[in-house]
Amino acid sequence: MVKQDTALLQNWLRTIVMAPGFLKQKIGLANHLYQVDEQDVIVVGGTATIQARLNVYSSGYMLRLLDCMYADYAISKKFMGDELFDSFAKAYLMYHPSTSFTLYDLGAAFPDFLDKTRPQAETVEDNSYFEIPAALARVERARQVAMRAPGTENEAVNNAVVGMHDLFFGGINIKVPECLQLLEMDLPMKAFFEAVYREEEYELPLPQKTFMAISRKNYRIVVEEVTEMQFLLLKACQDQSSFYDALAALKTNGKVADNLLADAYLWLLYFQDCGFVQVTG
Repeated sequence: MVKQDTALLQNWLRTIVMAPGFLKQKIGLANHLYQVDEQDVIVVGGTATIQARLNVYSSGYMLRLLDCMYADYAISKKFMGDELFDSFAKAYLMYHPSTSFTLYDLGAAFPDFLDKTRPQAETVEDNSYFEIPAALARVERARQVAMRAPGTENEAVNNAVVGMHDLFFGGINIKVPECLQLLEMDLPMKAFFEAVYREEEYELPLPQKTFMAISRKNYRIVVEEVTEMQFLLLKACQDQSSFYDALAALKTNGKVADNLLADAYLWLLYFQDCGFVQVTG
């Protein structure tokens, strides 16, 4: 063993622990970057080889990351099964190593990874089944964001009664909480997600354009399927401070249905009840 600089040794070991690839590749990369050899760094001797000792740190780090993936995507793991989920999660971690100070960010791109790496079936109907893992993970990630993002729990509650005249004369000021997540899906996932979560019997969802809104109210996660027009209105609300302006934005974009204004008042009450929109004045 040759005496080495402490900072150099730390970076050398960090590369072996955190770099993607197999252990032999990691050791080779670390040796090349820092111009050292593992024989010069680690004391030779004992019952375990140098590679076995380094593997304790390298594999332990990967297992810790896998534990985070298990926690973040417990429903997806339950649906896919341990072996299949592990294979995709390990491949994901190889291509998306941890780069953030918080492990919450680790699995953020996992739904997109599942979508890009899904097998291609011979028929369109069979191909839709391979879309389920990515769609399920997308819903699960949205729930995580809704749980962690700022909500309305610490906001002052406006108990004023909203009337129809407020709607038509632009007197409804609104705020959309950061915890609101809007999803445009190719599969109806709400009932399927809940069945997998509760370990109930389920049927695989068939292709159908679906819109979902996920939020949090009074520390309770709310998951709802909404209509396309409700979805578009909620997206407009995210960019406006007035409910009337949000409706006007839909009209500008040519998205207004004949009965939109008649439905909007009832939708606002529904949005408030679910924690999608907060009336501020």
